Amino acid sequence: MHSDPTAGFTDMQWYMYRQRNVAFFAAFSRRAFSDADLLAAARGLLALAPQLGTGHAGAGARLTDAVLRALIYREEVASLDGFPERWLDRGEAVFADPALPLFRIRHAAAAAPSADGRAGFLLVQVAHALVEGADSALLSRSRSAAHPVRAGTAGAVPFVAATAAGLGAVLAGLHLLAGNLVTARPGPFAFATRAVPRAVLSDLARRYGVRQRALAFALVTHTLFGAGTPAGKRRVTATYSVIDAGGGAARDSYMRMRMRVAAFRNRVEFGAYVGAVDRRLAAVEAGESGFNDAMNAQGIRVHRRLSRLLPFAYTPRLFEFMPYDVVIGLIPPHRLGGGLTADLVEPVYAGAALEGANACVIVPGRRQVTFNFYVQQKLLARLPRLDAALTAPLSSRSGEGR
Repeated sequence: MHSDPTAGFTDMQWYMYRQRNVAFFAAFSRRAFSDADLLAAARGLLALAPQLGTGHAGAGARLTDAVLRALIYREEVASLDGFPERWLDRGEAVFADPALPLFRIRHAAAAAPSADGRAGFLLVQVAHALVEGADSALLSRSRSAAHPVRAGTAGAVPFVAATAAGLGAVLAGLHLLAGNLVTARPGPFAFATRAVPRAVLSDLARRYGVRQRALAFALVTHTLFGAGTPAGKRRVTATYSVIDAGGGAARDSYMRMRMRVAAFRNRVEFGAYVGAVDRRLAAVEAGESGFNDAMNAQGIRVHRRLSRLLPFAYTPRLFEFMPYDVVIGLIPPHRLGGGLTADLVEPVYAGAALEGANACVIVPGRRQVTFNFYVQQKLLARLPRLDAALTAPLSSRSGEGR
């Protein structure tokens, strides 16, 4: 009898699994990796993140070299032109064989090193139900990112939990209805990345007198939905991830990230907009009581129970329904070091493929920060706005000494 691979998952893990949400980590390498190197990398990943061996039909059995080789793909390429976008995809291969672990390792080996010393490109794709941004940051330093295999839910503040539980159940019902009737953001979706020197973002944040996180959020939302443009909106709604204690509310104890919600009133002038974003984020965080965490936890719990009673209603379309304009993740710094990431070089790219949601994951490194977009293809034409916003301060400074 086939067992449910999600039986040991928490509610949030279950939901992300049903979303077919796939996270990725990518970087160029100084040398081309051999098959033996990639097999060792797979073993290294499992040693530092043993949860990667769970959530599939073969979980519990010894992962032989033959099984791990089935997770690895290596290709020799003429050049690394077009990477990382050339290989970034939805990661459907992660779920292709239910008997295999929920991660894949891909490597492109260049025929000859590029002028900047890049000889290969490494891409790791993992079911997001098993990892989060904090794990990726730890693994980039070759540090343990182990999670408990089974986890319960931490206790909640009674009043907050009781109030949020009722509203969470109502919202789950509304989501079930809307998700099966409405396609909020039709595809197709596509990846795009940008790598920016950290110094540029630091200088720009000082110029506007805002926190770098607020600057990053403003850059993403203004790029995609800036006022005064055809795709502009009067107000931009965003959900974004943080890592904190959750205000004492009911939490999923496997996932350390918590989701916050903020709406930003749009402005044509970027300086005014970024200041407003900074103030809005500060207000949202100051008023955080844990209610939103408890409400989300209850809503997902209701969904999991209803899925057993009404399995026909839990279609892929439902899990693609996202009521916010954009999902933003600013994840912990990725500083390459240790045996697992030896021979990889900055910039580090990381993000997720979540169909139905415009998203951007921002990854700080030692010297560079990457913006990793997965958005509707029609929005790709707007990315030059980000390039212009980032190069403007350099241009203005270059002319100051003339």
